[in-house]
Amino acid sequence: MFTLVGGVGLLGLAFDYFWNYLILFLGLRWLHFSVSHRRKFIYCLIVTALGLLIDWLYYELTWGYLVLGDLRVAPVFERAGLQPALEFATILIPMVLIAAVNFGTARLLLRMSLRQAAILGATMGIFTAPWLITVFVLFLD
Repeated sequence: MFTLVGGVGLLGLAFDYFWNYLILFLGLRWLHFSVSHRRKFIYCLIVTALGLLIDWLYYELTWGYLVLGDLRVAPVFERAGLQPALEFATILIPMVLIAAVNFGTARLLLRMSLRQAAILGATMGIFTAPWLITVFVLFLD
């Protein structure tokens, strides 16, 4: 059972990392910006880790029930699907946070200009936002 659950988790993590790498690769090509494989690897490790944290918090605060020790935070929406338009609009929150993480990482690690980092951050924010979580909760659950 652990292999099945752990394997699915590891597969999801690997997919998330490679999706981030693909969007980064395409974004860098679009910007005509060259960077070493090592920096791309480190960049993707950072944004994947922080992106997973953002995605988890987004789900827990929107539909789940966040519990951290004695801290308990009720979700914004008691049940999924009661206000689908408003619930779908909440995707903007993790999108902006992911864009900000990518902007900061691009500026600090890749040494991009403000304009290039903003474009890369926005691109990563749009294409790596937790769309699948939102679609699954609202339309498939």
